Amino acid sequence: MPPSTKPSAHRDLDATTSCPKCDDTGWVSSAADDGATTVVRCACYRTSQIARLLESAGIPPRYQHARLEDFAVTSQMDDTLGGAKVTAQNFVEKFPRVAYGLLFVGPAGVGKTHLATGILRELIEQRGVVGRFADYRDLLRAIQDSYNPVSQTSELQILRPVLDAEVLLLDELGTRRPSNWVLDTVTHILNDRYSTQKLTLITTNYPDEPEAWSNNQTLTERIGAYARSRLFEMCQMVPMSGEDFRHQNARADLRAR
Repeated sequence: MPPSTKPSAHRDLDATTSCPKCDDTGWVSSAADDGATTVVRCACYRTSQIARLLESAGIPPRYQHARLEDFAVTSQMDDTLGGAKVTAQNFVEKFPRVAYGLLFVGPAGVGKTHLATGILRELIEQRGVVGRFADYRDLLRAIQDSYNPVSQTSELQILRPVLDAEVLLLDELGTRRPSNWVLDTVTHILNDRYSTQKLTLITTNYPDEPEAWSNNQTLTERIGAYARSRLFEMCQMVPMSGEDFRHQNARADLRAR
C-alpha cells in the first residue's frame, strides 16, 4: 500500500516543502467512484523521477540542452542532415516499437551527437526510459583505470550501467586506437546489448568506405570486422554530410567582431 500522505512524525513541520500538494511524500488523496478515499501519485513525482533519470544518464554539460527541435535545418545544408533529423524524430515517436538502434555516421561537426542526445533526452522525458550517455574514449579509459590496484572501482562497476541501460548512447565510436584489448572490449559491449535486445544509439566519424574526412580509415578498421558486422544487425545507418558547424560558427563570430 502507498505510504500515508500525512506528514511524517520526523518531518520538520515548520520547514518549507517543495510540493504543497503532497508535502513531498509523492502521494495525494483522491476520492474514488464509490466515495472511498484513496491515494494516487502526485504530479511532482514524475517531475522528480525524470530529473533523477536525466542526472543518472550522464549527459555531458555541453549537450545538456540538446533537443531535436533545436537542430535547425536550412535549404543551404546537405540533404542528409534533414533526413537524419526526420529519422531521429520518427525513432522517438515509434519508441518502444522500434527494432533497431541508430548509427549516425559522418564527419566531425555535422550534429551527430546533438541528434543522438536529443533522442536520449526525449525518451527519458517522454517515456521515462533509463538511458546512458557514454563517450567511447572516456569509457575505455575508465575501464583501464579500474585495473589499477588502488582504484576504488571495478570493471563490472564501470560496465554495468552501460550494459543495463534501456537505451545507450555510445558517442565517438572508433576514436580509440584499435588494440586487441580495445577490440575485445567494444565487441563485448555490443554483443551483450545485442543478446539482451537493448537499443543502442551510436555516433562515429568513421564510414564503411574510405573518405578524406576520415583520413581514409573505415569503421571496420577502427572496431574490427566482427563488431562492425554485429552493428549491421543492431542499428540502422544514418549518414550525415556537410560542413563543420563549429567552423561556421567560428567564422560568424569573427565577422561579428
